[in-house]
Amino acid sequence: MDIKDEKEKEVQELKEYIKNLEVINEGLRQSFEELTTLYRLVDIITEAKTLERVLNSLLDLAEEIITCKGAVLFFVDENSSEFDIAIKRNINKRIEQKINLQIKNKVIEWALKKGKTIALPDIEENPNEVDKISFVLVPLIAHDKPIGLLNIITETPEGNITSIDLSLLTILAKQAALAIENVKLYESMKKDQINIIRALASTVDAKDHYTLGHSQKVSEYSVRIAEELKFSERDIETIKYAALLHDIGKIAIPDDIIKKPSRLTAAEFEIVKNHPAIGAKIIKEMESLAPMVPIILHHHERFDGSGYPNGLKGEQIPIGARIVHVADAYDTMVSARAYRDMLPPQLAISELRKNAGSQFDPTIVDLFI
Repeated sequence: MDIKDEKEKEVQELKEYIKNLEVINEGLRQSFEELTTLYRLVDIITEAKTLERVLNSLLDLAEEIITCKGAVLFFVDENSSEFDIAIKRNINKRIEQKINLQIKNKVIEWALKKGKTIALPDIEENPNEVDKISFVLVPLIAHDKPIGLLNIITETPEGNITSIDLSLLTILAKQAALAIENVKLYESMKKDQINIIRALASTVDAKDHYTLGHSQKVSEYSVRIAEELKFSERDIETIKYAALLHDIGKIAIPDDIIKKPSRLTAAEFEIVKNHPAIGAKIIKEMESLAPMVPIILHHHERFDGSGYPNGLKGEQIPIGARIVHVADAYDTMVSARAYRDMLPPQLAISELRKNAGSQFDPTIVDLFI
């Protein structure tokens, strides 16, 4: 081989090497993009706080991996092991019939038992159908237990759905399954918590039939004010339940004072003034209710600093406590008591206006009215 041939061979080898590098780099770039997408999708799934958001996020994110014509998310009933539809998207009558046929032929059950993401052709393919479809069945498995299945309807032929697509959907489904389990557990705990709150609120109302339903009305008014102030969902929830429990400390006040059919003496009123601090102490013992403590403790502070228990003034008073104070005062005025008749709403509103800036935060009064 002469020098010229050797040079041409070296040039050719170099070209092949560069070409291989380009292929490798393109593969690495694609893998990096896929991993970046996946991490972003997982973050979205795990940040969802409600079951509805988790499910909708799962469908949205699946559409970023594979072109979806529609989708159905099934849950497995723990008691009967049957399938319940949790959510569906873009499912027309024709596709619904095909999915029902899958259920009838135990295709969904088979895919769940198999425990892996599978691309399947239409089991009822009609030669006359113009738009052909296929299915991708994605089991949702949490802690080695199948909890559901995502059934994706796509116009991509099953033979063209790549192993990378299936792998990405599998990883996404694993994170979604864990998120679903966590949200279900959280919602179950939240339900128990709400039941405890309502039971505690009922004990206060039960002490005096004149105040029956008072806590619920104060809670409703407080939520309306918080919504007008554009509070976050979490802050509105805190105010809602703090208002329900604002008088919980009264369970420690003697019945002969709570139910007294005439005005309280100065000494008796001093005893009643302890109820915000007692209520805060009770709620403080429950860690999950801790954000409500400042509202309960300070809901009798006055805007001019002459309230109790700490004589806080103006914006030193937590905003939630200022809201509950206005709602509490209004409902107290328009409700009958043993020692006086109820006030007409317009007169109660006049009292709020008259005391805005002294007893009440004027901004809260304006919003409430």
